[in-house]
Amino acid sequence: MTFDDFGHGRVPVGAVQLHYRVAGDGPPVVLLHGWPQHSLMWHAIAPALAARHHVIVPDQRGAGASSIAAGGYDKDTMARDLAGLLDHIGVARTALCGYDLGAGVASAFARLFPERVTRLAVAEFGLAGFGFEQMMTPSPDWTIGSNWHLALFAVPDAGVWLMTGREREMLAWFFGHATYRGQSAVSQAHFEAYVREVSKPGALRAGVQYYAAVWQDARDNAPLKERPLSMPVLAMGGEASGGAWMEPLWRPVAHDLATWIVPQAGHWLGDENPMPVAERLLAFLAAA
Repeated sequence: MTFDDFGHGRVPVGAVQLHYRVAGDGPPVVLLHGWPQHSLMWHAIAPALAARHHVIVPDQRGAGASSIAAGGYDKDTMARDLAGLLDHIGVARTALCGYDLGAGVASAFARLFPERVTRLAVAEFGLAGFGFEQMMTPSPDWTIGSNWHLALFAVPDAGVWLMTGREREMLAWFFGHATYRGQSAVSQAHFEAYVREVSKPGALRAGVQYYAAVWQDARDNAPLKERPLSMPVLAMGGEASGGAWMEPLWRPVAHDLATWIVPQAGHWLGDENPMPVAERLLAFLAAA
């Protein structure tokens, strides 16, 4: 099976229409993308998981083939989007894997609906209220490859004004940084697909709002300080990116935490070294 063999669906959830891809039989698992990517980022991992699982791969609001909403990019709202999608397709309980900002949505879903989550995997992300704000803060060792965009995008108008008309250049910079080999992490065909999606009217502002919701997300995550997540959690990061930071970032969030550093990968796990990631996820899911 390839990613092209996945079926497609579209579900109305409140004011948005959510597009998703689906394939496979077995225990369900939902894969949530980050930004500036969409469901395409799971092109290699999703088919590997579908050999044993019912794999559901949404485009979250503002991304891919889903609706571009004016607001609602705080992670609790996006988690409720996911709950509506799962209700529509009849999935009561599922495992979740969230990458980058998708990990924020996955953990919000696990916090809001713990009875619906069997296991949670997160990758290349630290939650607002548990380290994200520190990654936004300039420091003497910052370089052009540091997390400057986290702070810039916290002011949506500034991010949109500076990047509009420069989407291709912005994405070329994104996919060429925080990589293991120091070159673009994605294929040319996938790069062009991401450029098309981010260049759609309203899509850049939607993506920037994923980041600008940080202050609301931090308030919403605050209960985790008293009541950490109870389900098993796997936190992954690339050898050349966030791998060493996953344990300290997620230890306060989860009672039952395992961590893993993805070898020969930077930030872009689904493109740089996807098969070991798929194998580690299969092992984590099988432990249930």
